Amino acid sequence: MEIEDSKLISLLKTLNKQEFERLEKYMLSPFFNSSEQMITLFKLLKKDYPDLTSLSREKLFIVFYPNEAYKDKKVRDLFNRMLEIVMGFLAQLEFEKNRHLENIFTMNQLINRGLERHYKSKFKESEKKLKDELIIDEELLLNEYSFSKLNKQFIDIFSNGVYEESLSELLFLEYDHFLNYAIYIILQYALMFSIRRYAVNNEVNIEFLDNVIEFLDRHPRDKYPVIFILKNVLLLQKRENENLTDNDTAIYQNLIKQLDENAHTLKQEDKRSIYIYLANYTRLRSLAGNKYYKEEHYRILKYSIENDLYPKEGNYFSEASYGVVASTALMNKDFKWAEEFIEKFKHELKKEVRENVYTLCKANLSYRTGKHEEALKYLVRVSIDDIYYQLKVKNLQIKIHYELGNYETCKSFIDSFRHFLGSVKQFPEFVRIRFVNYVNFTSRMVNVWLGGDPKNMKEINREIKEIPTEKVESKSWLLAQAEKIKY
Repeated sequence: MEIEDSKLISLLKTLNKQEFERLEKYMLSPFFNSSEQMITLFKLLKKDYPDLTSLSREKLFIVFYPNEAYKDKKVRDLFNRMLEIVMGFLAQLEFEKNRHLENIFTMNQLINRGLERHYKSKFKESEKKLKDELIIDEELLLNEYSFSKLNKQFIDIFSNGVYEESLSELLFLEYDHFLNYAIYIILQYALMFSIRRYAVNNEVNIEFLDNVIEFLDRHPRDKYPVIFILKNVLLLQKRENENLTDNDTAIYQNLIKQLDENAHTLKQEDKRSIYIYLANYTRLRSLAGNKYYKEEHYRILKYSIENDLYPKEGNYFSEASYGVVASTALMNKDFKWAEEFIEKFKHELKKEVRENVYTLCKANLSYRTGKHEEALKYLVRVSIDDIYYQLKVKNLQIKIHYELGNYETCKSFIDSFRHFLGSVKQFPEFVRIRFVNYVNFTSRMVNVWLGGDPKNMKEINREIKEIPTEKVESKSWLLAQAEKIKY
C-alpha cells in the first residue's frame, strides 16, 4: 500500500534540500525528539527523499514490527507521531524568522527569574536591533508594544521605591505603542475593504474609521510614514465619488511624493495594496476625461508591473488585472511594452484561464496594430462561457467589422449584442447602461453608412460628445468613427 497520500509525505515533499537537512538535525536533537522509533523512520524516509514513492506501508511495518501481522493503524500512528514532530519543525522555522520575538521571550524569562543585570543588558541590545529595522509593519509595531510592556513590567518589579511618575510615563508609552499598532491594523483593513469594493461592489462601513483619521490629524505619527500614507489613501477613498477638487489632487500628489521617499520603509504587501488602490482611483478619475489622471493611471499600472506590485491571486497574476493592464497599454499605443507584457506574464496566470485571457489579449493587440483579420481569427478561439468574455468578444467584433466596412455583418453582430445585453441579468446596471449606449450609437452610425441621411450624424456626434464618459463604452472610439462621416 502506497504512502504518497498521507499528510506526512505530502508535507515532506514541500521541503527543499536545505530544509530537509535542517529537519534531520532537528530529529536527531534529544531536545526536540527523544524517540528512537522516529529517528529510524526518518532515516528510512531520508533514503527515499525527494521522491518518497518507493516505500510502502507494509515495508515500514515489517521494519518496526517484524513478528506481527500487518495492522494499518500502527503505521498510521507512526506517521502521526512523525507529523507532529515535523509540524514542530515548521513552527521553529517560523519562530526563527522573527528574532525580536525570541528576544521578547528571553527577556520575559529573565524578569521571571529575577535577573536584573541580565535583563538590562539584553534589553539594551534588543532595543538597538529593533530601532535599526527599516521596514515598518505590524510585526515591528507589535514588537515595539511588547518591548514597552516588558520594560514597564521590569521597572514595576525591580524598582526599590515607588516611582509613580516614571511608571506613568512608561504606561503611556506602552499605550501609545499599542495605539500605533491598532491604528495601523485598522487602516490596513480599511484599505483592503476599499480595494474589494471595486471587485465585488460591496460597501463595508468601518464605523470608527473617521475617528481614527481625526485622531491622526491631531496626533500625527511622523515616525511612521506608512500610517501617514495609509491615512491619505483613505482620504482619497472618502471623496472618490465626489467632484474632483484641487485639494484632492494635492492630497494625491503628496501621497505619491511620500511613497517615493519612503518606499524602503514599506513592506511589499503594503505597497502592493496601495498601488492596487491607486490604479483603481486614477482610473475612476480618468473616466471623467481628466488627462492628468489618465496619464497617472497608466504610469501607476506600468510601475506596478515593473516592481512586482500587481494584483495576485495566491502565487498567480490576477486574470482580470492581466487583461486590464494589456488593454490599457494598447489604448495608450504603447504596443511594444504591451506585447512584452502579454508574453512575459502569460505563464504567471492560472493554467485553467491562461490560454483564454492570453488569446483575447492577442486579439486586442492585433486589432490595435491594424491587423483586423488576424484579430478576428484570435477571437474565434476565445471561449465565451464566461459572460464577461462574451461581452469583450462581441464588443471587439463589432469594432473590427465596422472599421473593415462590413456594415451588414456589423449590424448582425449589433442585433446579437442587443439580445445578449437584454437576456443576461448578472450585469450590474452601470455596465449594462454603458454597453447599451455604445451599441445604440454604433447602430445609428451603421444605418448612415447603409443609406441613411448623413445629416443625422450632426445629432449623433453632438449626443456622443455630451454623454458622460462613464455612461458609454468606448467613447473615444465612437467620436473617432463619427468624425469620418461627412454631413
